[in-house]
Amino acid sequence: MSPSIENQKPVSCSAALLTPRGRGAVATIRVCGELISVAAAIDACFHAANQKSLEAQPLNRIVYGLWGQGSNEDLVVCRLDQNTVDIHCHGGMAAVERILSDLEEQGCSRNSWEQLAKFTRTELDVELQDRLTAATTFRTAEILLRQSEGLLKSAFEALLPVDGQSFKTGHFQSQIEKLLYWEQFGLHLATPWRVVLAGRPNVGKSSLINAILGYERSIVFNEAGTTRDVLTATTAIEGWPIQFSDTAGIREQADALETTGIQRAEQMMQSSDCNLILIDVSQPEQADDQRLIALWSDSILVAHKTDLPRRWKQSLPDSAVSVSSITKSGIDILLDRLIQKLVPEVPDQNTPVPVTSRQIQLLHRALEALDKADQSVYTRLIQQLLS
Repeated sequence: MSPSIENQKPVSCSAALLTPRGRGAVATIRVCGELISVAAAIDACFHAANQKSLEAQPLNRIVYGLWGQGSNEDLVVCRLDQNTVDIHCHGGMAAVERILSDLEEQGCSRNSWEQLAKFTRTELDVELQDRLTAATTFRTAEILLRQSEGLLKSAFEALLPVDGQSFKTGHFQSQIEKLLYWEQFGLHLATPWRVVLAGRPNVGKSSLINAILGYERSIVFNEAGTTRDVLTATTAIEGWPIQFSDTAGIREQADALETTGIQRAEQMMQSSDCNLILIDVSQPEQADDQRLIALWSDSILVAHKTDLPRRWKQSLPDSAVSVSSITKSGIDILLDRLIQKLVPEVPDQNTPVPVTSRQIQLLHRALEALDKADQSVYTRLIQQLLS
């Protein structure tokens, strides 16, 4: 007969705070490990109102009780499975620290939630949880939550060949291509789309970014070369996170310090998701304007300062957006155009979306294995996706 749980010392047990640190109504601490260790650690500190031991409590049942021997703490525990228990206590850090310290005294190691997840979950689960916690808008968090609830895992499982059935390369290729259709969208769910404002000096880049953001993030001053470095700020438009970068004015004639800022601006433009090229229509067109328009033809052209008398003589492309940062005229149209360019299509709620570089790289490598009809390499790559 094995000795009772009450008389055994924990041998393998980990505890981590799941909720953010700081003041809050409720905090959640998760305890994971071998059943005998988890039960012994918690039974030594927790006294259930129903007077049952932890192991005797039903799964997924909220159990009220007191924590500690002296000054007791009211809290509840819930057994999620045979090896996992959540403790829900007062949100103050004093209560949290006391419980974690008590668990340490009972043999539980203290970990971060990220470390705990790596011990108890697959890399795919950890990736999805990490992306979810990094989401900055409700819209992106909702999509990531659906992926983490099994949608993406099921799509990956469907890519595994079935023993005894023929290896259908065409079918798997089609499924992977559907997943990769959303690769850029998926990567941006936890990382903002990057938008660079560019133009020659004094076209109003700083004024426009301030008007978009609703507060003065960039310095506005009527002197060429005022912005010498890249200033960034992140906001949400239609629920999508967007990082705007206010760059140095780009012109042929520039001093050494200004040239460094221009080089940084051009590097940002090369790696951005979208560029806004600003021209000042209250001034005659200049060679720097024409050079930028020709060089960055895939950008959104912004005809700026429309609140002032127009001195720009040449006709503008029909796609140009007329904007005034002073009156806010045209800003809504500009933002609509921007979102259409960045997020031209949104997947429906049942669409699986890969959300990390690792997932996307493995999917591309799996496609290469399919091209070579290499079933063993293909299977190994899909298993890595699910690991």
